[in-house]
Amino acid sequence: MKLSAPFYAVKVTGALFHTQGGLEVDEHARVLRADRSPFPNLYAGGGAARGISGPGADGYLAGNGLMTATTLGRLAGEHAAQVITQK
Repeated sequence: MKLSAPFYAVKVTGALFHTQGGLEVDEHARVLRADRSPFPNLYAGGGAARGISGPGADGYLAGNGLMTATTLGRLAGEHAAQVITQK
């Protein structure tokens, strides 16, 4: 395949956009109140939940948002399914 004019370009740069810290969750990805009790039927993951990097930007680890999105998403889904089937 031979390319032919006109040619177009786009400038691509790196950036990091997400919350650091986020909502505190338990082992089921349920959002916790200040007294550490879970809100009923409220889950968080990804950039909305506090990951393993802690409450501030100083502990940021590359991939943390994606890791918490997939892991906490699965934990939340499994727990929510369990709660629904128990009713």
